[in-house]
Amino acid sequence: MAKLRDELFLRRITSTIIGGEALLLFFLGLFLIIESFIAQVKNVDALIAEIVFALLGGIGLLVAAKGIRRGKRYGNSPAMLANLIALAVSYYIWQGGWLGISLMLGSFAVLAIIGILFITAQSAQLKED
Repeated sequence: MAKLRDELFLRRITSTIIGGEALLLFFLGLFLIIESFIAQVKNVDALIAEIVFALLGGIGLLVAAKGIRRGKRYGNSPAMLANLIALAVSYYIWQGGWLGISLMLGSFAVLAIIGILFITAQSAQLKED
């Protein structure tokens, strides 16, 4: 019973982190939309692609977070992939000199990856018992 309760807690925490990342992607898309009205847009096609990518990525992460919270396996792989990509993005943000944003993104990505790995390991243990 304690193992099941620990797994549910871990699922709740991990899905909350991934849901927060989805919200950040939605805010990024909203920021790009607002900025397109305020600033001079040089490449409209790239801007539209970035907005669509942010919105679709946010939807995908929300679906993954929902799956993780419900104990479904379909959320693990997309969330893992998105967070591995976030680690690479964090590295490039670090190289660009934005240390605070890089550390925040990297730490959320690492926490989500660790959570997904622990959930997978605990699920395998519960199935063996």
